[in-house]
Amino acid sequence: MHIKSSLAAALALAGLTSGGASHATNWVMAYGTEPATSTHRLQGAVQLTYENNFDCRDTRGFVGGAKANNGRSVNNCRQGPELQDDESGLALQNLMLGVRGNLIPNRINYHVAANAGQNAANYHPYKTEREQLASLVNASVSFHYIPGVRVRAGLQQKPGPEELYQGLEATDYIFLTDFVQRVQIERFIDGNAKSTNAIPGQGYGWQGTKNAQGVGSGVGAITGNVSRWGYDTDVGRDWGVQFFDAFKRDKWTHTYSVMFGNGNGIHRGDNNSDKDLNLYLSSEYDLPGGKGPLKHGLKLYGYHQKGVRNFVIDPSGRQSQDFDRIRYGIGAKALGHLFGEDRGKHRLGFELMFADGMINYTPTANTADAPFGGLVQFAAEEGNKAKGITLDYGYYLNKRWQFDVRYSRDDLLYEQANANPAKQYWTSGDERILKYTTLGVNYYFAPKTRLTFNYEFRNVEAPNPARNTDGTVNPNSTINANVVSGSVGDRFGLRLTHTF
Repeated sequence: MHIKSSLAAALALAGLTSGGASHATNWVMAYGTEPATSTHRLQGAVQLTYENNFDCRDTRGFVGGAKANNGRSVNNCRQGPELQDDESGLALQNLMLGVRGNLIPNRINYHVAANAGQNAANYHPYKTEREQLASLVNASVSFHYIPGVRVRAGLQQKPGPEELYQGLEATDYIFLTDFVQRVQIERFIDGNAKSTNAIPGQGYGWQGTKNAQGVGSGVGAITGNVSRWGYDTDVGRDWGVQFFDAFKRDKWTHTYSVMFGNGNGIHRGDNNSDKDLNLYLSSEYDLPGGKGPLKHGLKLYGYHQKGVRNFVIDPSGRQSQDFDRIRYGIGAKALGHLFGEDRGKHRLGFELMFADGMINYTPTANTADAPFGGLVQFAAEEGNKAKGITLDYGYYLNKRWQFDVRYSRDDLLYEQANANPAKQYWTSGDERILKYTTLGVNYYFAPKTRLTFNYEFRNVEAPNPARNTDGTVNPNSTINANVVSGSVGDRFGLRLTHTF
């Protein structure tokens, strides 16, 4: 009975950035360097989005304790980021203002930005009330003194998949792919749960009352540190230090980045003695034509992210064992007259992404504020795996019209850890397959003002029967999983974006 948390469009991933050019852009350099002639530049973005999950339906047919959730919408069918029981609505996703420039030309530059929009930076994960009026989303200083090794320190973007790493000007779609919004963007929790109970060694307490067999009913108040929401998110960022540079060889530009980060939310400091290590490599081939945001090129890239996460396991604040969080992937992106004609431009994109450990699954019953369940769940152990693939095509008819199509698939928990066979909390019954196809149109009123329309076909499957920790089939949970999957339908969105 678990499937997706649709923090989705409201995460406004790249809307929290104000990076420079789009498409085959070198984001490592765009974020960390400034032209020598630049002094101080004011930047901002306003983004207004309407989302309608019109093809979803209210949940019907839940059995057991989950019957209390019948008639409600699952998170995947709610307008975010508040995730209240509304299938459609309007959100001011981004209201961002920042400044960047040189302190010493060619030596020291900076980037500071804050966002007051309705997005994940200002909401705790899965909480249906706003937490902050505005949040700092960039606060970094870059130093360029050592040939071949530039240094950037502070709150900054983590090099990773292009969909999350790219700047606002390069976001061709309204909705994030499921893998990026669920698995790549990180939410942080103190105590971990499975169904309506804390997982021993990963949290403590339980929700509501228990029956004679010791099973939580899910009704009543939450005790302990398992919760209906997380305490912070990374929105694709971290506080840390990055070493980077780019090297041009004929028509190729090769770029590297090594970043050490706290591995915690953007509003928090480090919470353990380990640092995240983020590695990134890209090579871009210059293609003739285009300029500025639409410079033609072909970029190949790969990344690897690894860090350690811990839970609080008793009221004294004692921490759990270390749980590794591993993310890695490869991708390619091309823009230009790729098929030998010059009446329009083509964009091709491909990403293959993997995750091992600390897989954000969803709140129990897939509803953030459900009467039954609602506790946030992570498949924490190494060996719990997910993988995502994205295929993207765009056609630029002229300076006004752009047409896009994207296919994405998330194989969530296609493999499960078996660290403790006697109590295997994650089983084949938790696997989900999410396949989305998005059609999009962008119309540019001006180079920095556009209207985007997306229609997304969504198919969600729970391919295996739900199982108990002893491996036996759980018929009630199987029914509930299919109720959730069957309630998810298509959606469309309309977004107005202006940057300056």
